Amino acid sequence: MNWRDHLVATLRRLQPASVCTLDASAHRLAGPLFQPGQLRAYADPRVERCSLALGVDVLNGLEPRQGFELLARVRTYAAPGILIAAQPRCGLSADEFRALGFVASSYDADEDVTVYHYDIATYKPVPDWLNPKYWAHPERWEP
Repeated sequence: MNWRDHLVATLRRLQPASVCTLDASAHRLAGPLFQPGQLRAYADPRVERCSLALGVDVLNGLEPRQGFELLARVRTYAAPGILIAAQPRCGLSADEFRALGFVASSYDADEDVTVYHYDIATYKPVPDWLNPKYWAHPERWEP
């Protein structure tokens, strides 16, 4: 499966209520899958949040620092989930994607494109110590 088919299949599987497209290529890719009101172009981070952000060519030609800041801004302000196609000219390494909480979900060796996915719900698993077993029990304290 090539990376475009993987993106389409992932969008169909996730069925987000709204999608924020980060570039024109992402808008063309997602256009047939969603109603006009569900698809929005990313222009200003202060606009209404979407369920998912989608980027295809958004990182191409950006310096690593610019790409890192853009993804951090989108993750914080635009959408709790992001799908990004990282092409060879994107400038960010796999380690930088991991540092932002992204997970590689697909790799297309023919075109050298990796699809990364970020989801705030699975970003950090709950640690074992953070459960009621280890909490204080004030009712057991005697004055």
